[in-house]
Amino acid sequence: MPDGPAILLVEDHAESRKGLAHALERSGYAVQQAATGKAALSLARRAQFQASIVDLRLPDMDGLSVLAALLQHQPGLPVIVVTGYASVDAAVQAMKRGATDFLTKPLRLDDLLRLLQRAIDRAVSDGTVSPPASALTEEMERLGILGGSALMRDFFKRVKRLAPHYRTVLIQGESGTGKELIARALHTLGPGPGRPFIAVNCATLSETLLESELFGHERGAFTSADTAKAGMMELAHTGSLFLDEVNEMGLACQAKLLRALERREFRRLGGTRKIKVDLRVIGASNAKLEEWVTAKRFREDLYYRLKVVSITVPPLRDRQDAIPNLAQRFLDDVARSAGLPPCRLSSGALQQLTRYAWPGNVRELKNAMESLALMSSGSTVGVDDLPPNVRGARSVAVEIPVGTPLHEAERRIIARTLDSYSTVKQAARVLGIGLRTLHTKIRQYGLRQSAETAQVPGRRRGQVPKRH
Repeated sequence: MPDGPAILLVEDHAESRKGLAHALERSGYAVQQAATGKAALSLARRAQFQASIVDLRLPDMDGLSVLAALLQHQPGLPVIVVTGYASVDAAVQAMKRGATDFLTKPLRLDDLLRLLQRAIDRAVSDGTVSPPASALTEEMERLGILGGSALMRDFFKRVKRLAPHYRTVLIQGESGTGKELIARALHTLGPGPGRPFIAVNCATLSETLLESELFGHERGAFTSADTAKAGMMELAHTGSLFLDEVNEMGLACQAKLLRALERREFRRLGGTRKIKVDLRVIGASNAKLEEWVTAKRFREDLYYRLKVVSITVPPLRDRQDAIPNLAQRFLDDVARSAGLPPCRLSSGALQQLTRYAWPGNVRELKNAMESLALMSSGSTVGVDDLPPNVRGARSVAVEIPVGTPLHEAERRIIARTLDSYSTVKQAARVLGIGLRTLHTKIRQYGLRQSAETAQVPGRRRGQVPKRH
């Protein structure tokens, strides 16, 4: 069966139904057939469709009742009503009940295909129906990678090509883009998916504790070491070790990790026995490690050792076509888990969601939709229901005539972006440059200054720099 848009075809005449289904499948549609209204509604309860074609006259119920039930179950579903008994009144009634279009038999296939594709494209664009799930998209969803945008599909193809090869990988990307999901996908799709996957967040532990967590310790290695303990590298043997926020690792621990990666062996704290390991190490950072290397906060040799293969998870603002479906998916998930009635995002709300830059990426979108689902009192979420920062987002498009000098084009883009976002930090993320670089350009072009203090790479908020 084709993996194109899923169509529910409701027609009681067997020969006509099978002939039309065959023609639609040749055109790339995945068709499910129903000879009665009850059969159609049963199929609709078990699957999501991108459109439906409904005969007005059915043996058990009229097509208008089927139309109403389908739209109640899946609001916004494109439904084309067809009949062999043309009448103006029937067409008017069908359109009033929410039909996308009305056609009379005998059907012209070209007309039907044109109307069908136009209706599906519009519904997908508005976010009222999900885009057709290809085998690749279904595989992504099984691994928890949601959205299915063209950019993410291309990115996931790279992950799939990389996964079978047991190489050290560096995953870079902004906070909230799903770096751990990608690390788990690399592990699951790689050799021996049943082997251990061990995750360590380097930012949550002091340097001493992190060293103990990674390499383990022998009894008596330090005051509270009452028993020997295996480290995460030891536990991840034959599998994958995921080092999240690896940039937060102290320099001494970095040196020990580098040696362990190069030799594939290490000693526990306080131990003398060499422990050999065979594992894939996956590092992740939401900071630009090149800048940390320049600032002498991250070892250059470890950076290149981790960066055997480097992939960057695209931020949500670069895959705006995924936002409507992601947002509705998160709304549905919260409603289902909390036992709340389903609610839909209006077309205006969907448009506004795509205008916002989402500096917190998918995590921020998910949290926003959870809040909306819990606080919404109606069945439709409008623009006024959105969080104030999302509601007030404006388009950041800039018109630059051909022939504009590069420095002037850069000045206009930076100025427009600063006007559109509340902080310089958000603007820097959108522009894809470092915070220091943006402050330098603000001074260079005489743009507005910000009270926000640039954070020095490697210095945590509130941390006092050491005196040397």
